[in-house]
Amino acid sequence: MAELRALVAVKRVIDFAVKIRVKSDGTGVVTDGVKHSMNPFCEIAVEEAVRLKEKKLVKEVIAVSCGPTQCQETIRTALAMGADRGIHVEVPAAEVDRLGPLQVARVLAKLAEKEKVDLVLLGKQAIDDDCNQTGQMTAGFLDWPQGTFASQVALEGDKVKVEREVDGGLETLRLKLPAVVTADLRLNEPRYATLPNIMPKWRVRCVISTDRGRSVCHSIQQGGFIESSQPVESQEEEDRSDQGWGPGRGPDLQALRD
Repeated sequence: MAELRALVAVKRVIDFAVKIRVKSDGTGVVTDGVKHSMNPFCEIAVEEAVRLKEKKLVKEVIAVSCGPTQCQETIRTALAMGADRGIHVEVPAAEVDRLGPLQVARVLAKLAEKEKVDLVLLGKQAIDDDCNQTGQMTAGFLDWPQGTFASQVALEGDKVKVEREVDGGLETLRLKLPAVVTADLRLNEPRYATLPNIMPKWRVRCVISTDRGRSVCHSIQQGGFIESSQPVESQEEEDRSDQGWGPGRGPDLQALRD
């Protein structure tokens, strides 16, 4: 069995079938009471990672989401699709609007190093902001090769073969692992995550939030919710400050933005 590990980023967005309403002051769209779901391109990325695991080419699939508490629902959907673990990078709801592709890319790069993954999979873009930047920035921070707009992915030993769509047709890349790949629409058709699969497979870990110098790790496992607190080592706290973690309130988004 392969020893490769895959990290998949999943984003919580307004459901694609919802009719968007603009706020009366014109500052954004109405999100309260609106159905949210996993970004469709992220679903494709999760499906591809799970298929690689089913072929015994990948040992473990880790789903990651950045945002408020509600993002755990998105991670649970990824777990129901076949992911093995989930990591929730908690960001206060009041600061979510300041969380852009640059900040997410820095978080993903840090987690990719921490988890020692060989492949980072993302959707090519999110349907709410259509930025199409996070995957490319993540590859830049990690200094890893990247294959964007992938319509076919195949692992070949220590390389990943990516077939991508370009204006003139198809382009084939062979990237040396570790690498970053972003999924296009025609890569696959995601499986349906049923409710019975969503409910029991809860293994979500919140690793970023801090409170008065203590790291608060939230683990959701089958059968219930477990919360534990562990002291933060001085070196770990120093590493977090380098990445923009603010003391007592999780990520410092302004520092990440800079």
